[in-house]
Amino acid sequence: MAVLRLKEIMALKGMSRDELSSRVDVSPTTISNISREKNLPTIQLLLKIAEALDVDIRELFIPTRGTSITQLEVDEAKVLIEKGLGILKGKM
Repeated sequence: MAVLRLKEIMALKGMSRDELSSRVDVSPTTISNISREKNLPTIQLLLKIAEALDVDIRELFIPTRGTSITQLEVDEAKVLIEKGLGILKGKM
């Protein structure tokens, strides 16, 4: 069962495995193993990853209760709306 949303958040933030690994001072293989859930990171590494990705540490995890909307999802929706409005403005 998946626990972390690391791949999803990295894609949303436009950050590569190599860039994240450099920012948190681990190997790209370590980030790859964490994102594929072959290894689970320490709390300290999770905090570094959250900081590097500019998200709350809770957003790194898949919610376990109901279908709550996370701040990351709200931010993503805002970006999509802003991009959509930008496209519409360009057509006018």
